[in-house]
Amino acid sequence: MHADIWYGVLGELDRLPPARRRKADNVVRLAIRLLCSVDPTRDQWDARELAAVHTMGHGWAVEGWPLDQLLELLGKVCGEAVVVWAQVSEITTERYKAFTETGNRFMRTLLRGYQEVPPSTAARGAGNPQVARALLRGQAAPDGENLAPAYTVMAFRTLTPQPTKSVLAGELRPGVLTVLCPWGGYALVPAEDERSGHAECTRIHALLPEPSWAGVSWRETGQLPAGRIEAVDVVASALASRRPPGCYLLGDVLVEYAVLAQPSVATMLAAKIEPVTRHPTLLTTLHALVATDGNRSKAAADLIIHRSTLDYRLRKIQQLTGYDPTSLRELQILSTALAAHEATVSPLPPLSTDNGSE
Repeated sequence: MHADIWYGVLGELDRLPPARRRKADNVVRLAIRLLCSVDPTRDQWDARELAAVHTMGHGWAVEGWPLDQLLELLGKVCGEAVVVWAQVSEITTERYKAFTETGNRFMRTLLRGYQEVPPSTAARGAGNPQVARALLRGQAAPDGENLAPAYTVMAFRTLTPQPTKSVLAGELRPGVLTVLCPWGGYALVPAEDERSGHAECTRIHALLPEPSWAGVSWRETGQLPAGRIEAVDVVASALASRRPPGCYLLGDVLVEYAVLAQPSVATMLAAKIEPVTRHPTLLTTLHALVATDGNRSKAAADLIIHRSTLDYRLRKIQQLTGYDPTSLRELQILSTALAAHEATVSPLPPLSTDNGSE
């Protein structure tokens, strides 16, 4: 019975973030054990089991995780227990009442442990959006806040609005500040240097809904507004240049960043590539060549065309732009022109520090 109930709720458990899943796993296993030992003729609970459930509720609150999700999961556990028991034996009215009382008692005890944690402690995992907004805007933080000397600003975004708050809840280390908006948001990660800050931002990025892109910039606390601008521009450059989802530093997109920061240069390059954008086949071919760093054989294989067909298309691109795609130096110019074009025709929604919809 234990295994059957477990497999019935495994899908729900797998949808939880890793840290939350580990704690929920322990809660569910204890609930299953108690439900499988239900005996209408006697009370199966002892002081140790009551203490264990109470402690689990307490720990869940300390992490700042909402209890609704856990209660829904436990409700499914109770439902699965009734179904599984019905498959192996007749459920009498007394046994059904015992199931119900066991489930209710489990949730009441869990709730008592959860409610004993002061709200200020339970909110630890929320990321202090009020403080994050103030720092990113260059405003004074609320009195009493213990700020780090420096932070890595991580601007992260998706191409479609996604719920990020529930994913990050409980997964952030102490001191990390966040502010979220529908298209992504910001994380301020305390860090002594760029290297350690980037490593932690890479870990946070791995938790985000896919696909997601992030730009990071390390700054002393008083310079965080400049870090915010740089991080946003880095992630915009990564998206405009069609980089794969990842966590990027300025050095990773330096050419694209420099061009996009100069509107007159970006406009000139976008105009250079515009004739190619009118021919979808040529545009796809150029993107494939850029993605393979100029490797024509690999680009032809990726496009599933003959090498001679690829070379013909590349000559057409050279005729239209004046730049030879088979030259690595001129391919870099074409690649940057593509990024300028993407940024011009597909501007991204802003990453706001105002209250989001989450």
